Amino acid sequence: MPRPRHEPRDVAPEVFSPGGGGPKGKHIKDVLTALVLDMRDGALLPSERVLAERFGVARMTARGAIDDLEARGLVRRVAGRGTFVQHPTLVHSDTFRSFSEDMRARGMVPGARSYRGRTRPAPRDVAARLGLAAGDPVHSIERVRTADGVPMALERTNLSAERFPGLLTEMGRDDSLFEILARVFGVRLESAEQTVSISRLSRVEARRLEVPDYEPAFLVERVAVDTMGNAVEFGRSLYRGDRYVIQMHVGRPPAPD
Repeated sequence: MPRPRHEPRDVAPEVFSPGGGGPKGKHIKDVLTALVLDMRDGALLPSERVLAERFGVARMTARGAIDDLEARGLVRRVAGRGTFVQHPTLVHSDTFRSFSEDMRARGMVPGARSYRGRTRPAPRDVAARLGLAAGDPVHSIERVRTADGVPMALERTNLSAERFPGLLTEMGRDDSLFEILARVFGVRLESAEQTVSISRLSRVEARRLEVPDYEPAFLVERVAVDTMGNAVEFGRSLYRGDRYVIQMHVGRPPAPD
């Protein structure tokens, strides 16, 4: 039975131009890389036959470009079905970084959507984590964090309004909270206690993260402390379960004497 052609849909014909006078293989790899990064996760890629026809190259050249994408983890082949876009999975490690620092270290551009900052009385659980009295004013910041424009996490965090007056005035939607704390308030975060559990996204949360309703996510609770050991930030953030894995360094206990 002939293999399916997998004709591209909603892709402008000029995307598959033969290119200039450079190597055809490199041109196809560059075009397909840009195409894959712009497509949704799980989208079906055109078949090798279609790619060869559209680029005007041998099928072996098109296959080599797909091999390259697969080796880089950008696509996955499924026998009898085709080649599918596979967005990279990010490792949430035990290294203490801000979201912005983490994305930049990966060569990605950090950003945010749906920013909301307000000052409110601290609920008991938030106050306890920050070493405050219930009802003391706290700044609460909520936003969807993005990497290269893709939603990655729904971030909710709280800080003492008395210790950080004017924080919400200084803080912009895309700003790194850690950088604002260091630059404006002279506070450097040293370490954090984190707990990770599994949660299911509500319909509203799922839509904000652009995933199906009730998808599993990592719920990360964190208390960050400064160089003096004082609690600075307490947050609960939801990280997409389809984009993250959790990495931990573990070791054996010392041998008994």
